[in-house]
Amino acid sequence: MMNNKEFFTTGELAVMSGITYKSIRVYVDKGLLVPDRINQAGYKLFSKTGVERLQRILMFKYLDFSLDEIKKLLDEENIKESLDRQGELIDAKITHLHQVKKAVDDMKKLSDDNRLEKMIEIMKLTSQKEEIINQYAKSNNLKSRINIHQYSTSDTDWFDYLFDKCSIREGMSILDVGCGNGMLWVKEKKNLPENINVYLVDNSKGMINEAKKWIESDRDFYESRKITFHYCVCEATQIDSIKEINDIQFERIMANHMLYHVEDSDRKKLFMIVKNKLTKDGRFIASTIGDCHMKEIWELAGEYNKNVKVADWFSRGFTLENGRQQLINYFLHVNLYCHDNNLMVPDWRAIYDYMCSLPGGIEKIMKKSEAECEKFLKSRVSKNTPFFITKSTGVFVAEN
Repeated sequence: MMNNKEFFTTGELAVMSGITYKSIRVYVDKGLLVPDRINQAGYKLFSKTGVERLQRILMFKYLDFSLDEIKKLLDEENIKESLDRQGELIDAKITHLHQVKKAVDDMKKLSDDNRLEKMIEIMKLTSQKEEIINQYAKSNNLKSRINIHQYSTSDTDWFDYLFDKCSIREGMSILDVGCGNGMLWVKEKKNLPENINVYLVDNSKGMINEAKKWIESDRDFYESRKITFHYCVCEATQIDSIKEINDIQFERIMANHMLYHVEDSDRKKLFMIVKNKLTKDGRFIASTIGDCHMKEIWELAGEYNKNVKVADWFSRGFTLENGRQQLINYFLHVNLYCHDNNLMVPDWRAIYDYMCSLPGGIEKIMKKSEAECEKFLKSRVSKNTPFFITKSTGVFVAEN
């Protein structure tokens, strides 16, 4: 009978959704849920569109978004975009839960004396990993992080620099692990040699769909050059289970700006898989950041509010400083190439948006008093006094 109804009362919505009447009142009061009409008796009535909106509210709430964040998402997305986003975030949450479970299972196998390090890993995983996943899943945050790099001081674009180090030649098979939105292959399309096979792998279905959308939009170009793309949704450490690549040896395997998100034990496993999947003269190309990358941003945020803490994942895992030491255990030759590049930012708003896009609770601190924060940033950043930011980025090239 519910399917045939045109409107639903607040009480009926509560019964349908399994939440309390009071919760729905909160969503209405906050402007997240708006009744379509009010009848003569004063009852708020909601159409099927309202039911769809409530579903989105509850899903985003389950995924740990605040009510303010949910309101922004509801205002920015249509229902299809929202369903795509929900699917991506659910995938990320499942991945995160698998990572936590694996760490717990690993800890059970250790003796009492050897459990402390694993306990610390689990605490970091549970307190930070999901926050990072949520941050990167928000497209606006990703755009803010990208936009600030328009103020680069380098004559060489990052994608041009990275692509040059790949030395891709005609006829090669290439595996791009953690490919993200595949922008490298879009930006460098005119430099790609003919007759290559590129396998794009990412654990985010949303990212793979984004990469596919960009590449398919110029399908004729790639087809004219006999460039074929393959798309796989998979964890980095599970790439050897992808049936499509079981019998393929790759001339190039890439892992760009993603290895610092992989836990230490998993990273070792990934290196071994990469070593075995490379041809004899193949190369593993891994880009990353250094310990001082964007350090002035964190210092400025800390100057504004001493409660701002540098996110732990910026200073551990796989960096320019410790990457060679890790790779040399698996590869005979390892070379590091550092990109000579920094930022000179004349726009205080670009700094503000970048800060708010970062994990670590910075957004809440910055937005607690936006007027005060704006005044602070304007005193430090202007066209006459652009703000200097260190960029520490580079590429490891490893060979068997």
